[in-house]
Amino acid sequence: MTGNQEGLLGGYRILDLTDAQGFLCGKILADLGAEVIKIERPGGDPSQPRTFLS
Repeated sequence: MTGNQEGLLGGYRILDLTDAQGFLCGKILADLGAEVIKIERPGGDPSQPRTFLS
């Protein structure tokens, strides 16, 4: 745990290994103060919009 503990889960670090259907869990944990690290599959998260600059 780290020194900055705001919220119920402040100071906890959580790995988010969920797909598009489970993203809300990580968001709720972050809202409660946890540091959420999202791990995406190769190629990125399919729920994120893709924009390419030409």
